[in-house]
Amino acid sequence: MKGLCLAGATLALLLVACGDDEPSPGARAACAAGGELTDCPDAERTPEEACWRLVDCGAISIRGENENSFNWGRCVDFIETETPDRERLVINCIAASTCDQLRVNGSPQNPNTNQMYCIQLGRDY
Repeated sequence: MKGLCLAGATLALLLVACGDDEPSPGARAACAAGGELTDCPDAERTPEEACWRLVDCGAISIRGENENSFNWGRCVDFIETETPDRERLVINCIAASTCDQLRVNGSPQNPNTNQMYCIQLGRDY
C-alpha cells in the first residue's frame, strides 16, 4: 500500500512537472517574455508589421490619446511615405530593436517621436 501511495505521488509530481513551460500570453503578445518578443518567427518586413511590433512592445497604441498622437495608423502612413531606402532602414531598425529600446516617454498613448530613434532615421532634416 505504501508503494502504491508513493507511485501515485510520483505520478502526480511528474504530471505537474511536465506542464506547459511556455509563458502565458500577456498584454504584449503570444511571444512575449520579460518585456521582449522572443522565439517568434520573423515578421514580414512591411510598414504594417513594423507598426504592429511597436504596438506589441507598448511603444505606440492602436489609437492615440488624441488626434495628434503617433498611433498605429500614423506609424504606417509615416513609413509608407518614406523613400524606399529610408522605409527599409526604419522597418529594419524596429525589427532589430528590443521592446525596451522602442518605448519612449509617453508610450504608448502619446509617445514622444523625437525620442523614437527608428522613426528619426526616416525623418528628412
